[in-house]
Amino acid sequence: MTNQQLSEHIAEWQRIVQEGNDAYANRRYTEAELKFAAALRIAEKAALPEELAKVDAAEQAAINSRLAKSLNNMAALYHTQGKYSMAEDLYKRCLELKQQIHGDEHIEVAINLHNLAVLYSAKRRFEQAEPLYKQSLDLRERLLGAEHPDLVTLLNNYALCLKRMERVEDAKAMEERAQKISSKEQAITASEA
Repeated sequence: MTNQQLSEHIAEWQRIVQEGNDAYANRRYTEAELKFAAALRIAEKAALPEELAKVDAAEQAAINSRLAKSLNNMAALYHTQGKYSMAEDLYKRCLELKQQIHGDEHIEVAINLHNLAVLYSAKRRFEQAEPLYKQSLDLRERLLGAEHPDLVTLLNNYALCLKRMERVEDAKAMEERAQKISSKEQAITASEA
């Protein structure tokens, strides 16, 4: 692939992903699926071993990152539509790819672990979800800090899982922690206004 072809490939992928995101945001899921599937095909083609061999390591990482984004987009769409088995396979592929790209200690890995945990919770597979919530939480705390606002959604989702497992006290502790972080963030925002 020449530099010109690569630039065109990236621009086409970005355009299609944006169209898919717009459709998804407006709940036009059939259109979003068509766009995300097209973007995934483009990303998978670029990530073929014979194509990756033609570019340097930095571009290989960028190609794999686009593939991970495409896998995650499709998984999120399928998750929203209740197509849990299809979403699970894509989330797992995405997680493996993100671990390959970034290693195990990266925020992208933590995000994907959380996505998979939420999916398992939706499938009522709480025993599989909980270790992923823990792993995502531990990783985010190490990378972002124990009181970072990005923890709030994770803590609330983890609390919901714990409630469904009838671990009310553990769930309450998670909710209280999420509320404390939210309140602190609101106070900071208010003082800056």
